[in-house]
Amino acid sequence: MKFQPILPMGALVAGFLLLFVLTAFLIINNKAHRADKIGTLVRLSLIYALAFLVGARPCIVESQYEFATKNLDVLFVVDNTISMWAMDYNGSKTRMSGVTSDVNYILDELAGSNFGLVTFDDSAHVLAPFTQDLEYIRDLMDTFDMPDSYYAKGSDLSIPYQDIEALLLSSQKKENRKTIVFYISDGEITNGRKLKDYSDLAQYIDSGVVMGYGTATGGKMKERYGNVYDYKTHGDAISRIDENNLKTIAEQLGLEYENMNNGKEALKGRIQIIKESSKTVIESGQGAEITKDLYYFFAMPLVLMILIELFIIARRGRL
Repeated sequence: MKFQPILPMGALVAGFLLLFVLTAFLIINNKAHRADKIGTLVRLSLIYALAFLVGARPCIVESQYEFATKNLDVLFVVDNTISMWAMDYNGSKTRMSGVTSDVNYILDELAGSNFGLVTFDDSAHVLAPFTQDLEYIRDLMDTFDMPDSYYAKGSDLSIPYQDIEALLLSSQKKENRKTIVFYISDGEITNGRKLKDYSDLAQYIDSGVVMGYGTATGGKMKERYGNVYDYKTHGDAISRIDENNLKTIAEQLGLEYENMNNGKEALKGRIQIIKESSKTVIESGQGAEITKDLYYFFAMPLVLMILIELFIIARRGRL
């Protein structure tokens, strides 16, 4: 512990000693009862002592501490196929509305990181290489629009593989960098192709979450001109989450899988773990030093003692 007084310590000590002696002299020479004199002297002495401690500003010095570093590359891989506009997220909202909300939450929680964004529908698109511009990522998410079912060729979760690999390799080249991946999809594969094995990418990923959207019962899919029509059933097309595919991708990437249909609670714990893992300890030998003020621990009792003294004075009819 050390002190950082608001005045030179010698002047502070001399001032409070003078004040105490003067107060004691006035109280002793007062005509009040002896018990009142002792009580008044004790209360005022306590007030002076607390005021002295506040003025002396005691501090704890820490030469080793943790701080959140900006050593994260955070990659969002977002499924933007027509099934992501099915209306079974948290009731009857579109899955993409949940995606946008969750991505914004992650941006806020991991602010200061570098963010990249890959989307895929019939093809993959690198909308943003790694950048610290959070608003740019938000704006990109806001530009997502319902696709036209006429041009949709079916969902394929393997489509973004090469773009994911390219961005992971670029992150790998940076020193002291951790790479976080959020793979966001409903897990549907509707073009008949086999899911590509993502296992080779696990070596480049430090943490992240595979985030699933949708329900097993499914929801009607929206497009620009209304609901998507199913020519086989002659009714509204229904999309259902395929958690088996999502869990397979999570296992191959070495990540955890979370169904996001009921909100962010599951995600919050994962984000906290990521934040804790991105903290670095700075040793005292590197010149890092922080101080934590303790004066406020004495300020509150000081205010309380002053209020008590004013109450006593008022009761005695001196105010």
